[in-house]
This record gives sequence, C-alpha cells and structure tokens, in this order.
Amino acid sequence: MPSKSSRSRQTIWSMGPGRRLLGDFATDLVMLPLSVLLIPLTALIGIMTSTRLLARRSSGLVARLISAAIGMPIIIAAILIGGPLFAALMALSLVIALGEIAVIVKLEIRSALFLVAVAATGAIIGVVAADADIPLYWPILAIVLGIASVTTIVAVRTVEQPRAEQLQPILNRGLAMLAATAYLAIPGATFIAVRGSEQGTDWMLLAVLAIMSTDAAAYAGGRLLGRRQLAPSVSPNKTLEGAIFGWLGGFGATIALDQILNLDAEIWPLVILAVILPVASQIGDLAESLFKRAMDVKDSSNLIPGHGGVLDRLDSLLFGLPVVFFFLQWTT
Repeated sequence: MPSKSSRSRQTIWSMGPGRRLLGDFATDLVMLPLSVLLIPLTALIGIMTSTRLLARRSSGLVARLISAAIGMPIIIAAILIGGPLFAALMALSLVIALGEIAVIVKLEIRSALFLVAVAATGAIIGVVAADADIPLYWPILAIVLGIASVTTIVAVRTVEQPRAEQLQPILNRGLAMLAATAYLAIPGATFIAVRGSEQGTDWMLLAVLAIMSTDAAAYAGGRLLGRRQLAPSVSPNKTLEGAIFGWLGGFGATIALDQILNLDAEIWPLVILAVILPVASQIGDLAESLFKRAMDVKDSSNLIPGHGGVLDRLDSLLFGLPVVFFFLQWTT
C-alpha cells in the first residue's frame, strides 16, 4: 500500500494519459477555422506594426529581434531535451531573476539572506525535478524557517540598540526575499511538473508559444490601435486595445498549437484553457509592472538587450504555466 507521502506526490504532480475527443468532424470544423484565422491575423498585425515603428525605434527593435533570435533556439532546445538540462536552465533563470529582485531591494548578492533564498529556490526545483518522494510542503516550510532565521540572526548581530529605523530595513529585505522566493520558485516548479507530464514536451511548447503570442499580439495591437490606457498607475504604455489583441493572439495560438501538436485534450476544457491562459499571462505582466513601479525602476535589469532582465521575460510565464499545470491536473 503506497505511503501517505507517495499518494500526496502522485495527487499533486503525476499526470496520467488523457482522452482525446477532437476526432469529431464537427469539432474540427469549428476549431480549425479559428486556428487558421487568428494566428495569421496576429502575425499580420505584428508585421505591420514592426514596419511602421522600424524607422522610429530601429535600434531598440533590432536589439529585441537579435535577442529573440538567440534566445528562442536555446529555450526550444531545452524544452525538447528536457531532463536535467531543462531543470538546470530553469533553476539558473530563477536564480538570476532572484538576483535582480535583490538588487532592486538593495540587498547585497553576497549576503547570507540572498544565499539562503538561492538555496531554497534550488531545493524546490530539485525536489520536483528529481521526482523525489517528498511532499512539497517540506521544502516550502524550510524556506520560511530558513529565511526567517537568517533575517533574525542578521538583525541580532548587526544592530546593537533597539532602534526601529535600523531594524526595519533588515526585516523588509527578509520579507522581500521570502516573497521573491515564493513568487519565483513555486510557479517555477510547475514548469518542471508540466514538462514531466504525459506529452510534457508538447504542453510546454504550447504554453510558452501561446504566452509569447499573447505578449507579441498585445504589443503589436497596442502600438497599432492603442488609445485607452489599461492600467495608468502601473504601466502607462499598456492599453485596453493591446490587451484585447493579446487575448485574441493567445486564444488563437492555444487552439492552433493543440491542432499542430496533436495533444490529448477534450474540446471544451481546451477552450477554457485558451480563454484563461492569455488573461493569466497578462496579469503576470501587470504584477511585475506593479512591483517595478513601486520600486521606481523601468526594467529588472539590462541583461537581455531590448527586453530588460530575466524577470521581465519570466513575468507572464510565472502566471501562465500554473494555469497549464492545473489544467492538466483537471483533465488527466
């Protein structure tokens, strides 16, 4: 009889084979036209916008295109190869993003608090990647206790008198690292879980490409037709029109990729995924914009020319991949 921890792990992370019901002619008759129409529409908007803006913003646009041309093959290759390489690339990306947050909150990279946060992030990714028979709440509990303990020790050793103005920055940085680790590592673990599921390679490709389509369509639609601000207090450049085009691009990409990759997905759950995934990814983008606006920074770093930092590239994925993970839990 399986142990309690084994049953828990299987319930949370295991993916069984799904049943596919898309062979019905009527279904294909409805879905394929959507796939055929929406994706080219998104691409056409992107081409038109890029051509229109090239003269005005050629240097920034070229930098974005070069970075994408270099980064995309690496991402696709890691997804296709999977295994330790994918887990290592995911862990490295999360640690870099964690470092960007540390710099923004003015925490030294060599500090004990940051190193504990790095170790905690690696522990969560390692537990999921190794498919270890350990309930996920154990490393999460260790993160909370570890960061809280280090924050307390730093405060005790560096502040001699009970002065709030000296203790508050230490506590704030400790809370920032705790929040950053949870924000990055727990959603990041769903990347590994989705990749390790049934048809995991294809589901990862669908998630990443659909979210990228959402971002590209939102950018193109906003530049071409954007008039009304979506969230002026958080991101003044984002528009309602861009958000709508982003949703259309993400919806169309999800439907099209399901057809292209021949995934085991029933039609109506798939439609629900196609509706929710672009919304979640855009909320993720806004959430990171809120953090940067509150901290008065434009980009998380300048590591990726034309794109900002690693955190700027992960923001939509950190909200989108958990949606795909829960979708697979629901449907398989």
